[in-house]
Amino acid sequence: MNWGKGLVIGLVLFMSFITILVVLMFRSAEDSFDKDYYEKGLAYDIDYQQKQQVITDKVEPTISYNDEVLSITFKAAETGQINFKRPSSKKEDKVINFTGNEVNINRKELLNGEWKMILKWNNNQKIYLYEKSIFLQ
Repeated sequence: MNWGKGLVIGLVLFMSFITILVVLMFRSAEDSFDKDYYEKGLAYDIDYQQKQQVITDKVEPTISYNDEVLSITFKAAETGQINFKRPSSKKEDKVINFTGNEVNINRKELLNGEWKMILKWNNNQKIYLYEKSIFLQ
């Protein structure tokens, strides 16, 4: 084989590689990023202050779970919302509104695997934000 054939074969292989990468790029899942990332970036200071408020007031919630129930206990909460976000699929995300200091969630509602919990609640006109990743088995 002369150098001309080798050059053409190398060029064809490289072009095939680039074409495959382009096809794979367009097939990537759309839920791998937030569509409203700009708005979230603008609200970052507010979220940071709410997270710091949890530390300052020492009101970090207690999270425990077994095979049947996921239990979240707050030191003081009037109303709030729990967002369960699944990193692998946005279709399985859940939102639970609550009132009171304790929330019990049936484990059958949540699939096994990694979940990001975003807890937002208020008490005495203060808003708190707490995030935690959990792995359910």
